[in-house]
Amino acid sequence: MVGGGNKTKHMISPQSIRKGIIIKFDGIEVDKATVIKASEEWKENHEILFKKLLKQGGQFKINGVLISVRPEEKTFNSRGETDGGAPKVDPLARF
Repeated sequence: MVGGGNKTKHMISPQSIRKGIIIKFDGIEVDKATVIKASEEWKENHEILFKKLLKQGGQFKINGVLISVRPEEKTFNSRGETDGGAPKVDPLARF
């Protein structure tokens, strides 16, 4: 709180932006520092919406800037379980 007003400064924390999430401003991929700097100008409800999009992905506009978020995709097998990819094979093992 500055100058006796009741307005607090909102911004996204670095921990909320996880590795593997692709964030674009007007179609240009941006880094974590750019998102944090831009979030200083956002309203509280914009920040809440952005945090939801970090989890599920999507796009929206804040102050005329189109923000698109694509979270890391998880691979699922036919049973709907997360798939760890190809099985790990010991390169020194013989048949």
